[in-house]
Amino acid sequence: MRPIGSKNIKWDKEVLQDLYWDKGMNCNQIAKQFGTVPQAVLRAMKMFNIPRRSLSEVTSGEKHYAWKGGINKTSTGYIEVYMPKHHKANKRGYVKQHVLVWEQAHGRKLKDNEIIHHLNGIKSDNRPENLVAMSNNEHRLWIPKLQMRIRELEKELKRCCQEVMELG
Repeated sequence: MRPIGSKNIKWDKEVLQDLYWDKGMNCNQIAKQFGTVPQAVLRAMKMFNIPRRSLSEVTSGEKHYAWKGGINKTSTGYIEVYMPKHHKANKRGYVKQHVLVWEQAHGRKLKDNEIIHHLNGIKSDNRPENLVAMSNNEHRLWIPKLQMRIRELEKELKRCCQEVMELG
């Protein structure tokens, strides 16, 4: 018994293989094109011994249900861009956007011993003027000084707010 909505189709192995593998269509898309249901396409593929794509081929990158155009914000506040062939790409194929911006602005690749620091401390502010490359050692020396300066400014801000409240 055929599924409701399907019809007898004279399948052509080459056409089916071309649509599925060469054009990258999925079974739903092929079924829609032929006015049938995806199960009919799957049966035809099985009949012709056309292998199916692996789960990673079906769900990676642009094909993943949660794909957002290759831009991702990490839990730590950095923006990442999907560029799997970039020399600084992580195992998921993403590169920190500030690395890309800095490399484009300076016309060279970031060295292995260099990291990019956001001058204003805002990890998503990737304007070239807010980014500076430095060695890991330089960065380790800078961070405590910057943290101390931030604490000083926060105290000053608190004092100013109290003054305004007393005046108001």
